[in-house]
Amino acid sequence: MGQPWAAGSAEGAPARLPLVLTALWAAVVSLELAYVLVLGPGPPPLGPLARALQLALAAFQLLNLLGNVGLFLRSDPSIRGVMLAGRGLGQGWAYCYQCQSQVPPRSGHCSACRICILRRDHHCRLLGRCVGFRNYRPFLCLLLHGAGVLLHISVLLGPALSALLRAHSLLHTAALLLLPWLMLLTGRVSLAQFTLAFVMDTCVAGALLCGAGLLFHGMLLLRGQTTWEWARGQHSYDLGPCHNLQAALGPRWALVWLWPFLASPLPGDGITFHTTADVGLMAS
Repeated sequence: MGQPWAAGSAEGAPARLPLVLTALWAAVVSLELAYVLVLGPGPPPLGPLARALQLALAAFQLLNLLGNVGLFLRSDPSIRGVMLAGRGLGQGWAYCYQCQSQVPPRSGHCSACRICILRRDHHCRLLGRCVGFRNYRPFLCLLLHGAGVLLHISVLLGPALSALLRAHSLLHTAALLLLPWLMLLTGRVSLAQFTLAFVMDTCVAGALLCGAGLLFHGMLLLRGQTTWEWARGQHSYDLGPCHNLQAALGPRWALVWLWPFLASPLPGDGITFHTTADVGLMAS
């Protein structure tokens, strides 16, 4: 199997830095939202039932977001602890010189994590971890609920931003939304106004990014591809939309989007996968 997994480096300070920065940004967004709701215009006026529904939606989104973040970070997608010695003999497995081990198909070495990842898709820069076989499901749910949370926050911040924009000219408004740092450095806006505009910009941009990522990975999910396979036009593991969903999300693939802790065990072990050729042989 080999020894140099670089466990300390994979779990060390450099790997945690993106997560720390993401957590700091989330804290700034939360503080700004609390400030606006308490001291600002607050949310749009709602009746008791609508307000209760909005609170329930916010709690649902937050629980799903935090739950999927926890599952994503706790699930190790690497070959660490997986017995691979001898399994690839005669099967044409690649050999990783960094990990000093044979690695199964669809796996690859990550220079950031410094270890090979089972069914490697890509390295998530925001959370500092690779997306692979064991954490692909929480990653997809993170994109869905991340977009929902950011859109919800944008709606709640909307009245405060609208009041700020109405108090200034059209040119000032455009500059504040497009170049908030420049407006702050030139003294054209206060720190509170800058923070509101900057947080709103990042929330809208984040929601669009999560939405685009969800659409892209949804396409890959239905095709049974990883990002690496899509870039190279490989379709060897496309078993049809239904089987592809079950392979990536488990038998309860339609329900896992609603609750992160729903049991839906993944078929297989991340080492061997059925291919379109296997399906053709079984059908014949």
